Amino acid sequence: MQPLVDQPPKICDIGRWHVTEFVKRTAQALPAGSRVLDAGSGECGYAPLFASHRNVSVDAAIGDASWNYRGLDVVGRLDQLPFRGECFDAVLCTQTLEHLEWPRESVRELYRVLRPGGRLCLTAPMAHKEHQRPHDFFRYTSFGLQSICAGAGFRQVTVEPMGGLFQRWAYELPNVLSVFRRPAMQTGPPPPRRGMWARLAKRGALGILRVPQAILLALDRLDVARDHPLGWSVVAQK
Repeated sequence: MQPLVDQPPKICDIGRWHVTEFVKRTAQALPAGSRVLDAGSGECGYAPLFASHRNVSVDAAIGDASWNYRGLDVVGRLDQLPFRGECFDAVLCTQTLEHLEWPRESVRELYRVLRPGGRLCLTAPMAHKEHQRPHDFFRYTSFGLQSICAGAGFRQVTVEPMGGLFQRWAYELPNVLSVFRRPAMQTGPPPPRRGMWARLAKRGALGILRVPQAILLALDRLDVARDHPLGWSVVAQK
């Protein structure tokens, strides 16, 4: 998996671009030496951004069979964290809440391990296809995230949209390339010539889609309501 801090331009991965920018701002805002829990850290792709902090990574290590989880500090569930209370200055939790069967219990645990005045910095999707199956359970609205965080005990909860309606369309547009998937009944490798043409056609179609994607990204400033975002970023203070 590509390190998350070395992402391609925004148009190539719109959803991840928003998350990475949020994490960068989070890391820059924390004082050096802060103890940070990366909850649901996967392959620890954001660890380089916290080089000047005391970073601890935890994940259940069940989300994606192709990922390398050997960089984790702790393998464990977020609703049963093996840490004493009030031991972290900040908790980072990105694109993980949708994969938790017990999100409210998990956020209560994140609250428990935070020191008074500590911050939970979280992102969650509102628009995303099913992924890491079967460990994909929820999508979130801003009100749902407010409810979960307030229910855990957080006293200040700020929820911001990641993109608007036009960015969401730009993000979804490449999904039309699913028509290039192999038929469900076809087994075995495709004939070399057919596979080559399919790959070329897919690349050509993606190149064509970049034009309307760029137009949609430019139009996104027109959406002032911001109630059809890709997802949400949350900063909640204990």
